[in-house]
Amino acid sequence: MGGAQIADLLLPGVAVQVDQLVLTDAEARVTVRSRAKSAVCSGCGQRSSKVHCYYQRTLADRPVAGRRVRIELRARRLVCGNDHCARRTFAEQIPALTRRHARRTEALTAHLTDVALFLGGRPGTRLFQRMAIDTCKDTLLRLIRALPLPSSGLMRISVSTSSPFGGDGPTRRSSST
Repeated sequence: MGGAQIADLLLPGVAVQVDQLVLTDAEARVTVRSRAKSAVCSGCGQRSSKVHCYYQRTLADRPVAGRRVRIELRARRLVCGNDHCARRTFAEQIPALTRRHARRTEALTAHLTDVALFLGGRPGTRLFQRMAIDTCKDTLLRLIRALPLPSSGLMRISVSTSSPFGGDGPTRRSSST
Protein backbone atom coordinates (compact mmCIF):
# COMPACT_ATOMS: atom_id res chain seq x y z
CA MET A 1 0.00 0.00 0.00
CA GLY A 2 1.52 3.35 -1.04
CA GLY A 3 1.93 6.46 1.08
CA ALA A 4 -0.86 8.39 -0.63
CA GLN A 5 -3.31 5.54 -0.08
CA ILE A 6 -2.49 5.35 3.64
CA ALA A 7 -2.93 9.13 4.01
CA ASP A 8 -6.28 8.96 2.22
CA LEU A 9 -7.43 6.16 4.51
CA LEU A 10 -6.24 7.56 7.85
CA LEU A 11 -6.48 11.30 7.15
CA PRO A 12 -9.05 11.90 4.40
CA GLY A 13 -9.03 15.40 2.98
CA VAL A 14 -5.79 16.40 4.73
CA ALA A 15 -2.84 17.54 2.57
CA VAL A 16 -0.08 15.47 4.18
CA GLN A 17 2.44 12.92 2.98
CA VAL A 18 2.91 9.76 5.05
CA ASP A 19 6.61 9.02 5.58
CA GLN A 20 6.31 6.07 7.95
CA LEU A 21 3.69 3.85 9.57
CA VAL A 22 4.59 1.77 12.63
CA LEU A 23 2.03 -0.69 14.03
CA THR A 24 2.23 -2.18 17.50
CA ASP A 25 -0.37 -4.18 19.44
CA ALA A 26 -1.81 -1.06 21.07
CA GLU A 27 -0.85 1.79 18.76
CA ALA A 28 -0.49 2.96 15.17
CA ARG A 29 2.18 5.66 14.83
CA VAL A 30 2.05 7.65 11.61
CA THR A 31 4.86 10.02 10.64
CA VAL A 32 3.62 12.74 8.28
CA ARG A 33 4.61 16.08 6.80
CA SER A 34 2.76 18.78 4.93
CA ARG A 35 2.51 18.66 1.15
CA ALA A 36 1.92 22.44 0.90
CA LYS A 37 4.67 24.56 -0.64
CA SER A 38 3.80 27.60 1.52
CA ALA A 39 1.69 28.62 4.51
CA VAL A 40 -0.20 31.70 5.62
CA CYS A 41 1.24 33.88 8.40
CA SER A 42 -1.11 34.01 11.39
CA GLY A 43 -0.09 37.63 12.05
CA CYS A 44 -0.61 39.36 8.70
CA GLY A 45 -2.09 36.74 6.35
CA GLN A 46 0.80 36.82 3.85
CA ARG A 47 1.99 33.54 2.33
CA SER A 48 5.54 32.40 2.94
CA SER A 49 7.63 29.45 1.80
CA LYS A 50 10.90 30.38 3.53
CA VAL A 51 11.56 27.72 6.19
CA HIS A 52 13.11 28.87 9.47
CA CYS A 53 13.30 25.38 11.06
CA TYR A 54 11.53 22.05 11.50
CA TYR A 55 10.18 20.60 14.74
CA GLN A 56 8.36 17.47 15.87
CA ARG A 57 4.71 17.73 16.90
CA THR A 58 2.68 14.78 18.23
CA LEU A 59 -1.10 14.63 17.81
CA ALA A 60 -3.65 12.08 18.99
CA ASP A 61 -6.21 10.97 16.40
CA ARG A 62 -9.26 8.73 16.28
CA PRO A 63 -8.49 5.04 16.83
CA VAL A 64 -8.31 2.57 13.96
CA ALA A 65 -9.03 -1.15 14.41
CA GLY A 66 -8.90 -0.85 18.21
CA ARG A 67 -5.48 0.84 18.18
CA ARG A 68 -4.66 4.34 19.37
CA VAL A 69 -3.39 6.54 16.55
CA ARG A 70 -0.49 8.92 17.16
CA ILE A 71 0.47 11.32 14.40
CA GLU A 72 4.05 12.51 14.46
CA LEU A 73 4.02 15.63 12.33
CA ARG A 74 7.22 17.12 10.98
CA ALA A 75 6.04 20.71 11.31
CA ARG A 76 7.66 23.76 9.78
CA ARG A 77 8.32 27.13 11.32
CA LEU A 78 8.36 29.70 8.53
CA VAL A 79 9.74 33.23 8.21
CA CYS A 80 7.20 35.96 7.47
CA GLY A 81 8.27 38.06 4.47
CA ASN A 82 6.26 41.11 5.55
CA ASP A 83 8.59 43.63 7.22
CA HIS A 84 5.67 45.31 8.99
CA CYS A 85 4.34 42.08 10.54
CA ALA A 86 4.72 41.72 14.32
CA ARG A 87 5.61 38.02 13.90
CA ARG A 88 9.04 37.27 12.54
CA THR A 89 8.36 33.54 12.36
CA PHE A 90 5.18 31.46 12.57
CA ALA A 91 4.24 27.80 12.85
CA GLU A 92 2.50 26.20 9.88
CA GLN A 93 -1.05 25.00 10.58
CA ILE A 94 -2.43 22.22 8.38
CA PRO A 95 -6.14 22.71 7.62
CA ALA A 96 -8.44 19.94 8.96
CA LEU A 97 -5.57 18.54 11.05
CA THR A 98 -3.91 21.05 13.37
CA ARG A 99 -4.82 24.09 15.38
CA ARG A 100 -2.55 26.30 17.51
CA HIS A 101 -1.33 24.53 20.67
CA ALA A 102 -3.66 21.54 20.07
CA ARG A 103 -2.48 18.03 20.88
CA ARG A 104 -5.45 16.36 19.17
CA THR A 105 -6.60 16.41 15.58
CA GLU A 106 -9.72 18.41 14.81
CA ALA A 107 -11.53 15.15 13.94
CA LEU A 108 -10.79 13.65 17.36
CA THR A 109 -11.83 16.87 19.11
CA ALA A 110 -15.15 16.85 17.23
CA HIS A 111 -15.66 13.17 18.16
CA LEU A 112 -14.93 13.85 21.84
CA THR A 113 -17.28 16.86 21.84
CA ASP A 114 -20.16 14.92 20.27
CA VAL A 115 -19.93 12.09 22.80
CA ALA A 116 -19.50 14.54 25.69
CA LEU A 117 -22.72 16.30 24.68
CA PHE A 118 -24.67 13.03 24.63
CA LEU A 119 -23.15 11.24 27.64
CA GLY A 120 -21.42 13.83 29.80
CA GLY A 121 -18.12 13.49 31.66
CA ARG A 122 -17.82 10.16 33.48
CA PRO A 123 -19.94 8.00 31.15
CA GLY A 124 -18.13 9.51 28.15
CA THR A 125 -14.78 8.70 29.71
CA ARG A 126 -15.80 5.08 30.29
CA LEU A 127 -16.90 4.76 26.65
CA PHE A 128 -13.65 6.27 25.37
CA GLN A 129 -11.57 3.88 27.50
CA ARG A 130 -13.25 1.00 25.67
CA MET A 131 -12.53 2.73 22.35
CA ALA A 132 -8.76 3.12 23.09
CA ILE A 133 -8.97 6.91 23.48
CA ASP A 134 -7.21 8.43 26.49
CA THR A 135 -9.24 11.25 28.03
CA CYS A 136 -10.72 12.32 31.34
CA LYS A 137 -14.06 13.70 32.47
CA ASP A 138 -12.64 17.18 32.95
CA THR A 139 -11.51 17.31 29.32
CA LEU A 140 -14.97 16.32 28.11
CA LEU A 141 -16.63 18.93 30.30
CA ARG A 142 -14.14 21.57 29.13
CA LEU A 143 -15.03 20.78 25.51
CA ILE A 144 -18.73 21.28 26.30
CA ARG A 145 -18.05 24.60 28.02
CA ALA A 146 -15.99 25.77 25.02
CA LEU A 147 -18.97 25.42 22.68
CA PRO A 148 -20.77 28.62 21.68
CA LEU A 149 -24.07 29.26 23.40
CA PRO A 150 -27.17 28.72 21.29
CA SER A 151 -28.62 31.90 19.84
CA SER A 152 -31.18 33.44 22.15
CA GLY A 153 -34.19 34.40 20.13
CA LEU A 154 -37.78 34.91 21.01
CA MET A 155 -39.73 31.73 21.47
CA ARG A 156 -43.38 31.64 20.56
CA ILE A 157 -45.42 29.35 22.75
CA SER A 158 -48.90 28.50 21.62
CA VAL A 159 -51.48 27.27 24.10
CA SER A 160 -54.49 25.40 22.91
CA THR A 161 -57.73 25.60 24.86
CA SER A 162 -59.24 22.54 23.25
CA SER A 163 -58.88 19.22 25.00
CA PRO A 164 -56.96 16.46 23.25
CA PHE A 165 -59.72 14.09 24.42
CA GLY A 166 -62.54 16.00 22.73
CA GLY A 167 -64.92 18.54 24.11
CA ASP A 168 -64.47 22.25 24.46
CA GLY A 169 -61.49 22.21 26.73
CA PRO A 170 -61.28 22.64 30.46
CA THR A 171 -64.57 23.10 32.22
CA ARG A 172 -65.17 25.22 35.26
CA ARG A 173 -67.56 24.31 37.98
CA SER A 174 -69.83 26.90 39.27
CA SER A 175 -69.53 27.63 42.96
CA SER A 176 -73.19 28.58 43.33
CA THR A 177 -74.42 25.04 44.01
